[in-house]
Amino acid sequence: MIGVDLGNTSTVIGVLDGTKVMRFWRVMTQERTIDEYTLILALLIERDGVPRSRLETAGICSVVPSETAPVAEALRVNLGIRAKVMDGTGDWGIKVRTDNPAEVGADRIANAVGAFYEYGGPAIVVDIGTATTYDCISARGEYLGGVIAPGMLAGAKDLWHKARMLPAVEIKRPPKVIGTTTVGCMQSGILYGNAGQVEGIVRRIWKEMGGRSQVILTGGWAGHISKHLGFSNVFDPSLTLKGIAYGIDRSLRSPKKGTAPVSRPRGRARK
Repeated sequence: MIGVDLGNTSTVIGVLDGTKVMRFWRVMTQERTIDEYTLILALLIERDGVPRSRLETAGICSVVPSETAPVAEALRVNLGIRAKVMDGTGDWGIKVRTDNPAEVGADRIANAVGAFYEYGGPAIVVDIGTATTYDCISARGEYLGGVIAPGMLAGAKDLWHKARMLPAVEIKRPPKVIGTTTVGCMQSGILYGNAGQVEGIVRRIWKEMGGRSQVILTGGWAGHISKHLGFSNVFDPSLTLKGIAYGIDRSLRSPKKGTAPVSRPRGRARK
């Protein structure tokens, strides 16, 4: 199947065999026509020699409403692939226990589904992208809600755009925490400031959830943060695509209410 994760900054397109990610590509998110999406998808699939016979279904997870329909139409009409769009109200294999499930972002639902069926619960998913989101899953596979915070790059851009004496810098680990240059000071603040945010929020979530749970990091900037946290965690860059695969599989099989999930959680992962 094909998984499409339409994010605010970038769009990840993956080819999956079950829930195993075989290929994935990242393109910039921008306004495109149905034909443009068709061309991009067809060229990527053809270039990497992916057999079309393996691409019968597709799942779309989008936080960019204007681009959702063009991608879906490109898949359904031009490429002949059955496509479903994830949202907070469908049956994707977990129960959404928020006040208004319809307002929960599709990416957060996909992350929660992927975390529960890959690693079990309870769990916290930290997705570090344009925004940094924290999603909480109970031991029974219930989506409990979470936190939305400014993203790593968004905060960095805000810093150098609004502080006129500060330059744009590469986001990477500085030689030491105490910087001796402006660039080093900024890199330290960006990296360790975000790591501190993750640590602080996760520990507060643990307190509300009544104990420690595993933490799974994903998103474009998660690899920068994962190694600098004061607790064990799992870095899974393909978590959203896996969640799309699990969720679409559940939806297409359409089990009767009250039946067990199609795929059972694999259990707690270790770092």
